[in-house]
Amino acid sequence: MSTVTMRRSFRPLTLFLLLVLTLILVPAAGWAQTPANELPAADDPSGARTGVPDYNLMTLKGSEMRLSSLRGRVVLLDFFLAACPHCKAHARFVSDLAKRYRDRGLVVLNLCTNNPYVDRETVQQYAQEAGIDNDILFVSFELLSLYLTPQPDGTYGVPQAVLFNADGRVAARFTKWQEQDKPEIEQTIVKLLKK
Repeated sequence: MSTVTMRRSFRPLTLFLLLVLTLILVPAAGWAQTPANELPAADDPSGARTGVPDYNLMTLKGSEMRLSSLRGRVVLLDFFLAACPHCKAHARFVSDLAKRYRDRGLVVLNLCTNNPYVDRETVQQYAQEAGIDNDILFVSFELLSLYLTPQPDGTYGVPQAVLFNADGRVAARFTKWQEQDKPEIEQTIVKLLKK
């Protein structure tokens, strides 16, 4: 009887110690779900220097693009879902930015969260309707969790975009696409292209 009583008295202490160890070890191991602040570097595919592993992304056309190849350019990663009406509403604006600032060094990648093996035709139709003529790439959940800001319930809503400067560092995150946000988005891009 005393043994049972002792076990019960140590249970809260054991749970407390496990919680403390978790809070210490999870961030130290890099398991925390915090958005990355850099693009991967081409000279460090393991991600040891930037903390971001390199990724090969499949394009809508079936080729591959390496994420590290974007280092040295101003890059807007635009995340969308083909069935999302809000994504379609902002896609023309993003496509217009890509056309107007391409010659000044802006790279816009439309990163699709649809399944590339199931939804390819749906994404092609979306691209046509939205007027997207730049690269559309398919992304994994790992990449979403790396770059997107989660909602309070832990899910990743779209559309969202992450803007990187030429050094590969995050310059801005756009978690909502409202009409009134468009001037700020464009001004931020123009400022980065001038540097």
